Amino acid sequence: MAKEEKIVKLNRVVSIPDFIENNLDEEQLDAVINAKGRALIIAGPGSGKTQTITYKIAYLINSGVNPREILLVTFTRRAARDMISRAQKASSVDLSPMTAGTFHHVCNLLLRRYASLLGFKNSYTILDEEDARALINMARRERISAYKEEGKNVRLPSASVIQKVISYAVNTMSTISDAVTSHFSEYFAVIEDIERIKERYEEKKWNQNALDYDDLLFFTYKLLNENESVRQKIASNYQWVLVDEFQDTNLLQLEIAEFLSSVHKNLIVVGDDGQSIYSFRGARYQNIWDFSSKDDCRVFKLQTNYRSTPQIVSLINHLIPNNVFEKTLRSSRPDGPKPAVVTTWDKQDEALFVANEIVDLMNAGVAGEDIGVLYRSHYHSFDLQLELSRKNVYFTVYSGLRFVETAHIKDMLAFIKLIYNPRDQISWDRCLRLFEGVGKVTSRRVVDRVLNAIESGKDPFEILAKNKSVKKVDIERFSSLIGKIKDETLPSSILDIVYNDFYSDYLLKRYPDHRERAADIERLIDISARYRSIDSFLSDILLSEEVRIDPADKRKQEGVVLTTIHQAKGLEWKVVFILSVNPGDLPSGFAIGEGRLDEEARIFYVAITRARDILYICRQQTGSRSPYYGNKFIMKSEEMDFIKAIPEDMVEWITVE
Repeated sequence: MAKEEKIVKLNRVVSIPDFIENNLDEEQLDAVINAKGRALIIAGPGSGKTQTITYKIAYLINSGVNPREILLVTFTRRAARDMISRAQKASSVDLSPMTAGTFHHVCNLLLRRYASLLGFKNSYTILDEEDARALINMARRERISAYKEEGKNVRLPSASVIQKVISYAVNTMSTISDAVTSHFSEYFAVIEDIERIKERYEEKKWNQNALDYDDLLFFTYKLLNENESVRQKIASNYQWVLVDEFQDTNLLQLEIAEFLSSVHKNLIVVGDDGQSIYSFRGARYQNIWDFSSKDDCRVFKLQTNYRSTPQIVSLINHLIPNNVFEKTLRSSRPDGPKPAVVTTWDKQDEALFVANEIVDLMNAGVAGEDIGVLYRSHYHSFDLQLELSRKNVYFTVYSGLRFVETAHIKDMLAFIKLIYNPRDQISWDRCLRLFEGVGKVTSRRVVDRVLNAIESGKDPFEILAKNKSVKKVDIERFSSLIGKIKDETLPSSILDIVYNDFYSDYLLKRYPDHRERAADIERLIDISARYRSIDSFLSDILLSEEVRIDPADKRKQEGVVLTTIHQAKGLEWKVVFILSVNPGDLPSGFAIGEGRLDEEARIFYVAITRARDILYICRQQTGSRSPYYGNKFIMKSEEMDFIKAIPEDMVEWITVE
């Protein structure tokens, strides 16, 4: 059932600069000129969403709006930088005063100014996911120890599972009980334990003056919701609030956006509910419906697809998911081949077919980086990885740890964190345990002395230098190193000293790939040299998902991309292969068992919209490797088989024998 909406026709009431009118189609121009007040821009795939936002900013600047009065919220820092850079070139105005970035970045900026109103210090440190998980694990172990003292043995979920439950509850503004009931029902029996662990986790964060990523959203919401004068002051600063990828927002983010635009009432949101695929993080595609249901909301549609051929766009139109805004895409591209549905016997045959096609395409002149292979779950790529390796085809798998989540980078950052926030127990512990002979007990003893010194109003670094309670360990070397960096204010200086005086030797002894890790740290030091304060460096490095290790092998940069569909969002390739479109694989068996077929349809929709010229949809006669979900056999009904929804004349049907 299509969502009913109000459409606003183009109404030109002011002179439009040539640099705007000449670069936009009619629908984009309509949105740029007339989107004001409460406005929703439904941006179909490949319809120039970034272009529209960019020129909306340029149009506002050209109309006399001060850059300081514009707030742009995106889902990656890279997207924000890209849009600001383009808008700056288009308008020829310095846009550096604009506030732009992710929700977490914007919230961090606000909390740094108003943290004291919430009871904690502005110098709080930000826990990344691993640090947060470590703190949760401490609380979990305390819970287990309490049971043991009562003579009971209990098995609790891992810290990573508990972390997911807590995060989901925060982002959906629900209780632990509600979160478990709706999304983690297998842990229903330990709801009370998770609630107690969450309470203890919150205490530990508070005592350490630390916030995790979810706290940045929660406390900003709390600040704006409970302090009307502060809300008025902050919202007064932003005459225009623009939010990208609105279909991926959660309830907290929706409320924050509403608060930030509450004075001037100009809230422009851009998104496509058909591409909302992150419900497991708390994202609600219904936010678009709720937002547009208000009487004063204007709706604009971008329906010209500049990415894909007419043949691919026809398939996209036919497979637009249910329960989303109705739209009909039009291709601006020349004709191309029909999409192909390829049936193989099993996944090994699928891998062989895809690998052979990739080799043929590359021999015909298609660059490896112009080929994307998409799949629902990572393990769907294993057979293909082996086959591509056999054929000496270079490929890159979009998975693995983020740059700042690798052990050696976290070690280096921990030294900066403890200088910036001496209450950061996790960073003290991480640094201490890098030194020979320091284990859990010794570390705890030293950290306790440091924290006690802080509570007594003493200099924790001086107490550390006078420490006599620990023997037969390398505490003196640690104390000497801390003494050298404790008064440094530049992050690059701290990192230089730590690396040259200690960590380069540690790498050599600890890691067989010490050369690669050393290159990573040198890259980190280069990045840190851009910053004149520890605060700005830590905020950017910990909130930015765009800092990556540059591949040393250029051929890998040019390789075929293997990625899950979720990680492919926002990307595109000339040629796209979608693997294992079988009930149990895509849609996934878990989703089928839980009745979440609507989201699986949106995931498939996102996959087919990534292709520019050539699209292969692969399936197997033998179906999923795991045809059973629990005790229920996955029946291949038409509802569960996305291939059955494709008209016969819309694609080429290929059977590999």
